[in-house]
Amino acid sequence: MRAERWCVRRGHGRAAPRPGRGARRARAGVPPATLARRAGAILGGNRARTPAGASAGAAGRASVERPTVASDFDAARAVSILVAVSRILPRFDYRIEFAASTDVGLVRSSNEDRLLCCPELALFAIADGMGGHAAGEVAAQIAIDTVRDEVLRPPAAAILDAYVADPNIEARREVFALLRRVAEAAHAAILEARRKEPSYQGMGTTLDFVVLAHSRAFFAHAGDSRAYLVRPTTTVQLTQDHALYDTLRAAGTPTPARKPQRNPLVNAIGLAGTVSVDTLFVDLSRGDRILLCTDGIHNAIDSEASLSRFCAKGGPEDVAAGLLKHARERGGLDNASAIVIDIKERFVKRADDAGPSSRDLSVLSACPLLAGMSPAAVLGALAAGVEVELSAGDRIPRDVASDLVAYLVLDGTVDLPDGRRIGSSGLLFPESLVGARRKGDLPVAAARTRLIRIRKDDFAEVCDHDAELAAALYQRLARYLALGTG
Repeated sequence: MRAERWCVRRGHGRAAPRPGRGARRARAGVPPATLARRAGAILGGNRARTPAGASAGAAGRASVERPTVASDFDAARAVSILVAVSRILPRFDYRIEFAASTDVGLVRSSNEDRLLCCPELALFAIADGMGGHAAGEVAAQIAIDTVRDEVLRPPAAAILDAYVADPNIEARREVFALLRRVAEAAHAAILEARRKEPSYQGMGTTLDFVVLAHSRAFFAHAGDSRAYLVRPTTTVQLTQDHALYDTLRAAGTPTPARKPQRNPLVNAIGLAGTVSVDTLFVDLSRGDRILLCTDGIHNAIDSEASLSRFCAKGGPEDVAAGLLKHARERGGLDNASAIVIDIKERFVKRADDAGPSSRDLSVLSACPLLAGMSPAAVLGALAAGVEVELSAGDRIPRDVASDLVAYLVLDGTVDLPDGRRIGSSGLLFPESLVGARRKGDLPVAAARTRLIRIRKDDFAEVCDHDAELAAALYQRLARYLALGTG
């Protein structure tokens, strides 16, 4: 199988294609002048230039089968923009459009962020290196290269093929296990590089990557870069920062109400002897937008409402460039990078289309928050939800991704601190949805348990979008809390 790697690399100021394995043939595609005009507009009217080492003729032979890219570089601003045409991906039911951008910022002397857009594998990744003396960029590049190489291997392809052929829960768990092994391989590769080169001591990197398969997106996460799902009704932060304050808060440890200015990472690729990798998936629909970004982007955004406004209009290249521009306007204190993926029309229809299974929908419809609502209303409310799975003995956090959360139990059992046990259709932390915090110990999964996690801010966004749905949800929530059954 032939794969291509589209990396935005420090110092070169271009988003040029790097060849994958095997030779590639040039084919006719989108006129380079058209893409050059688009890239120039993104960068504030600067005229786009053909990347160094690539002739105009070579650019003109780019193909719609692989991304046709126009790039620009402003040496004074060190901004790189990758503009891609739409793609049809292997194993994925939707056409996509994507773009990526990176900026060194106004303070740092080098860019330690690395991005990977590999549509041949339906794979996208972002990494933010750390370690100084160029070691951070080395760690980020090792991680990105390892992710690509691992996903390219035949065993990974077999797991993804099996999931697409029959997307049952066990096949989904195999995909999650694959993503964890891929991230752990990147971790091992960085530790090995540190062992061989003394100047690399202390280097590490955040890592977020997504694989698109069937009608879903599978994410792996370590560090404090982030993945977001932007929907017409809400913007959902999918990942939790692996920083000290956030980790303590999720564990139920008393913490200050406001996040401290210094909030060091406690988990990242290559940071320690072992790494913890979060995995999750989301069902996708036309109109969804995926954002992967480093902390140089999300630290410059005041709120998810602001992020929603940035992501609401324009194509993926407009959003990526707008986020970089905003980060600079806020001081450009850090390297800033973003990958934006738009989910377009669906061209594969299956019997097992996206969304909850009939069994899960029945379970959710019996939950006190959703009881008596139409299937369409239930699905509307679930636009704010993310399915998660916990193992027996895992504590269930009330704070995730910088917000209070509630849970709807799909299957499994949960032991509550007061000795009660709840199962399917149960509701945890309902008071979170109105901004109230319950004190005390956290519930514990008594067996492997699947839950729908809903953050307070995401719930509020969905309600703001649909007044009738909001009235129904808040009525049920008020009744449940008034009865003291939560």
